[in-house]
Amino acid sequence: MTGERLDTVVVGASLAGSAAALVLARSGARVAVVDKATFPRPKTCGELLSPDGVAALARLGLDGAVRAAGAATIRRFALVRPDGLRVRGRLPAPALSLSRERLDALVLDGARKAGAALHLGEAVTSVEGNLAEGFTVKTPARTLEARTILGAWGRYSPLDGRLGRPFFGTPATLFGFKKFLTGGAGSRLADLVVLHVFSGGYLGLSLVEEGRVSLGALATPAVAQEAHHDFDRLLARLSAESPALAADLAGLAPEPGPALVSEPVHLGARGATWGDVLLAGDAAGVVDPYTGSGMALALRTGEAVGALLAEHAAGRVAATDLASEWARRWKAVTGRVFFFSRLFRPVFLGGLATRLVGPATAPLAGLAARLTRGSV
Repeated sequence: MTGERLDTVVVGASLAGSAAALVLARSGARVAVVDKATFPRPKTCGELLSPDGVAALARLGLDGAVRAAGAATIRRFALVRPDGLRVRGRLPAPALSLSRERLDALVLDGARKAGAALHLGEAVTSVEGNLAEGFTVKTPARTLEARTILGAWGRYSPLDGRLGRPFFGTPATLFGFKKFLTGGAGSRLADLVVLHVFSGGYLGLSLVEEGRVSLGALATPAVAQEAHHDFDRLLARLSAESPALAADLAGLAPEPGPALVSEPVHLGARGATWGDVLLAGDAAGVVDPYTGSGMALALRTGEAVGALLAEHAAGRVAATDLASEWARRWKAVTGRVFFFSRLFRPVFLGGLATRLVGPATAPLAGLAARLTRGSV
């Protein structure tokens, strides 16, 4: 063991883990964050932070820093069918759009300033223990002991396999990919996020800092592989199939380098705990990216579990009640977002349901935007 026994080790330094560590550290709890990555780092993501995520940033005291980092404000959305038909609407409240390189680093820095210890560039090799006796977490560089463990390692990690989670290793039907685009023509996306549906998936376009445009997509393995091998060719093909997409991409050029392709994406709720390990963010469930709720749920579940673990560290919640209490609170935070995101999913995967989208369904699109938020 290195150092004193901690109250919590957070495995994963992205939004959920950093938000939890920030809340814990501010409460006076002894918390360490471990992540195999160093920050800032790129991450496959659509980069839209929905209104409830903006509110979570404000509660964490980070909204000012995020806006100062160049976050774009988004108030409108458009959903575009492959044939070019475009449905427009307004978001329930303003959203923000900022690259994950900047956003994740800002939230992690907030945790550091609050007093959390950071162990970055260290992959966790084992997690052992239970809530009754405590946990041991090992990396190649150190061994940490803690009363509790928070799993915030994202949607798909070798730790899922080591813990025996059933989705790990199963064939994935979807992968994400991302690329930044540059060009003055991106200004026409000011205040707007656009979702283009195509055969095999969908992609979103939104402004981020410094006038760049984030292109984030969710697609079948074949399309994701095409993006990895020849992103320019994929864009050319999709633009030829959709003049509306070609128009939105006109005057924009991909930044140099290959597209960033994600690990396998298994959509849906997985549960707030696995054994005695508490889970938050994508580790507890992956919501459909079209909702724009993923980043907000990461922040909000991280914030909520951090508060609960702080109560436990202060002796106000018993270890025997911790897992069940987090399951209850996680459900209260997420509401029915997973149900509704699955309900509307067929519309966004380029099948027959997409044909039902038309100008008359604009109010339904606005309703979907509200229903796929978590509970506030």
